Amino acid sequence: MPARSIIACRMLEDELVHLLSADREVRELLLVDGRECLSLSGKLRAQNRPHLLLGQDKIAEHLLERQSRPSGIFSRGSAQQKAADLVIVVSPLRLGLHSDLELLKVAVYDNIRRLSAFSDGILIFYGKCGNALANLEHDLSDLSCPLCFLTDESGERIDDCIAIALGGNENYDRALAEHQDVALFMTLMWACNWRAMGEEAASGQRLDLGAMLKGTGMRKVARIDTGLCFETGFEEKVDGFAREFGLQRIELQGETAVAKGSYERAKSCLQAAQPRRARPGARICSFKSKGCLEPLIALCRMTRKKFLGESS
Repeated sequence: MPARSIIACRMLEDELVHLLSADREVRELLLVDGRECLSLSGKLRAQNRPHLLLGQDKIAEHLLERQSRPSGIFSRGSAQQKAADLVIVVSPLRLGLHSDLELLKVAVYDNIRRLSAFSDGILIFYGKCGNALANLEHDLSDLSCPLCFLTDESGERIDDCIAIALGGNENYDRALAEHQDVALFMTLMWACNWRAMGEEAASGQRLDLGAMLKGTGMRKVARIDTGLCFETGFEEKVDGFAREFGLQRIELQGETAVAKGSYERAKSCLQAAQPRRARPGARICSFKSKGCLEPLIALCRMTRKKFLGESS
């Protein structure tokens, strides 16, 4: 029974709920137990998606026990087994890591190494996050566990969660160019968590976004509607943010195609790589290697980086 793991940014929690709730090929869904999985677990329960919460060490034991059992309701080699024998392990990481990209990098790398001990492949459900995660392929080249990433259809790795919501890096750069007076682009999870993000800044002090925006000429906040609604009050939360900082709300159409396509391609790639699990050297499932697009230098992206504590 193959076990595939997902290391997940909580900013992409709703995309993950959407994908896992709809995937009927997952026989068992395991969440690494802890504070960071509570919201994800609640949303999955609301979608009637069964799952178990287990500590990471218990997950390894659980998988070993599963492997040693008879095949149960699915007989080995049956037609049904291939369609429904997948185990997914999800490890969500805390939002506050974005305030210090070095801490984010350490946490993601550590989780990859821990999960690789029992995984047949790992999907990194993060963008490059200010390039903190841009060199995973090189840095973890000693792993035998295949790694897959969030990419567009051409294989370009996605910059961050906003680029994912807008449909890719090119769409994000286009939005930055067309809306240079937008202070922040907000997905639903951004709208729900921006205040907590600011309070977990690397300096230990709440960031003064109002002071940062003063004199920049940025007068708007963009609400990106991806069609996902696992949280309530999206418009109200964005409107509250706009009132607090004297901004005007505008609407942008988002999508889930990047997250869905990456998830499906990762499943296919890891399925093909699974028989070669024991071969040394990390296998990188990026589908097609391309140079990164040169990002547009825009005040919106600079403001987001400052707000998150990212280096420019």
